[in-house]
Amino acid sequence: MVETGFLSLYTSGTDEVPSLQEMVREEISRLLQTYGDRPLSLTITGHSLGAALATLTAYDIKTTFKRAPMVTVMSFGGPRVGNRSFRCQLEKQGTKVLRIVNSDDLITKVPGFVLEEEDADVPKDQNVYVAGLPSWIQRRVEDTQWVYAEVGRELKLRSRSCPYLKNINVATCHDLKTYLHLVNYS
Repeated sequence: MVETGFLSLYTSGTDEVPSLQEMVREEISRLLQTYGDRPLSLTITGHSLGAALATLTAYDIKTTFKRAPMVTVMSFGGPRVGNRSFRCQLEKQGTKVLRIVNSDDLITKVPGFVLEEEDADVPKDQNVYVAGLPSWIQRRVEDTQWVYAEVGRELKLRSRSCPYLKNINVATCHDLKTYLHLVNYS
């Protein structure tokens, strides 16, 4: 399951303007035809909503094309896109995701409940809990549409710990320039 708003943005088009999904599929078909059997790899990147769409694009490419190229996603300040099942499907496809987050950025914590990993040695799909909730409530929450999962590897940065950033607020924590500065600083 993925967040319906993101999916709708990815798949919706009009008679005059094709959907992002249609445009991506057309371009991937063209690339596969142009390069034949040569190995290809794609890196898709985005910030904020673009990060969510980049993740959906990667999933779509790997599920649509028999000879899909290797796909990697690098996202900056992206919201969560789907649930644990979606994350597992991406991992099975071999899609690699680097999710760069600023721990001071609220956008990276939405939508849904915050999921945390209790034990890094246990596979993610077997050991996820909702922060601060008793296990009996957690089981009920996991069955709802409000539980979203982190996808891929996370590079966690923090704007407040960077001495070069001034006037940190909600908006600047999410700004792409802040993310690029933090990546450069770390």
